[in-house]
Amino acid sequence: MRYLTITEEGTFLGLSGSLLQVKHNKKIISELPLSRLRLVAVARRGVTLSSSLVLACALRGIRIFFLDWRGRAVAMLGGSHQHATVAVRQNQFRFTETGPVPALAATIIIGKLRNQRSVLLYFSKYLSKSSNSESEELKKAARQILIHINRLKSVDWCRHSSWRSEIMGIEGASATLYWKSISLARLFPPSFTGRQGRNASEITNQMLNYGYTLLTSLVWSALDNTGLEPFSGILHQNRPGRPSLVLDLMEIFRPWVVDRNVIKLRKKAEKASQLDHSLKRLLAAAIHETVEKKLPWRNKRLRLDTIIQRQAYQLSGAIAGGKNFKPYSFKW
Repeated sequence: MRYLTITEEGTFLGLSGSLLQVKHNKKIISELPLSRLRLVAVARRGVTLSSSLVLACALRGIRIFFLDWRGRAVAMLGGSHQHATVAVRQNQFRFTETGPVPALAATIIIGKLRNQRSVLLYFSKYLSKSSNSESEELKKAARQILIHINRLKSVDWCRHSSWRSEIMGIEGASATLYWKSISLARLFPPSFTGRQGRNASEITNQMLNYGYTLLTSLVWSALDNTGLEPFSGILHQNRPGRPSLVLDLMEIFRPWVVDRNVIKLRKKAEKASQLDHSLKRLLAAAIHETVEKKLPWRNKRLRLDTIIQRQAYQLSGAIAGGKNFKPYSFKW
C-alpha cells in the first residue's frame, strides 16, 4: 500500500522503527513500511500523530494532507527537500502572463472529455450484455461529447479574448450530457438527480466529492515534486485558498479514477443515506487500487500514480515552453 487514508476518529498514527503504526483504542490496526508509503490523508478530526512520525515522513518525502469537514485538503505537511527551484516558478508566472495559456487550457479539457467518453463507453460495453437501450444511451452521449472535443480542437483559442468562458461553456455542456446519460442508464442510485458540489446531501454526490478530494491530494503531491506553484492556475482562476493548478491537472483524471469507481460502488451507495466511515474506506480503497494499477504508457506499462507524476512533469515542460502537453487517455 502506497497511500493511506484515515477516516475514523480516535486513530493514532505513530512510528515503530521504519514502520508507520495505525492504532485505534490502543490496538494496532495495521503497520506499513515507510519505504513503500507515498502519501497520508487524514480525513477526520480527532486523529493524532507523533512528532517522530512527522519527521520520518518529511525526511522520506511522504506528504501528509489534512482534509476539513467538507473533504477539502486544507493543509499539507512536507519536507524541506523539495525539487522546486526559483526558475521553475519564474517560468510559470511568466507563462501565465504571456504564454499560450488558452491553448493549454483547451488541451486539458480535451483530455477530460476524452476520459469522460472512455467511462461512458466502458460501461456501455458492460451494459450491452443486459440492457441494449441503456447501452445505447451512453454511446449516444459519447458521440455528442466527441463533437465538443472536435470543437475544442478546431479553434485557435489564443485569438479569443473570452476564451476561458467559452472553453468552460463547452466543458459544462459536455458535463450535462455526461451526468444525464449516466443517470438515464441507471449507473447511479435513483437518488441522484444531478451533480452537486459542496454541501451535497445526496449520497452519490457526497461520494464523488470525497473521491475528488482524495484525487486532489495525489495530484497536489505530484505537482509539488515538479516545483510548480499549485495555487497559480491555467484554466481555473486564482482565488485565495484554491489550488488552481491542482484542479487543472486533476480534470484529466476525474472521470476514470473517481467517477468510474463511484459507479462500481452503486449497490453499496443504494443501501446508505450518508457517506459513513465504512463507505469512505471502500471508496478510498478502490481509488488507491486504481492509481496503483499498471496501465499502458508509451510502449510500457506503468503504475497510474507514476503516469500522474509524468503528466505533472510534462505540464511543467509545457509551461517552460519546451514541450507539448498531451493528456493521458484511458483505454476502455
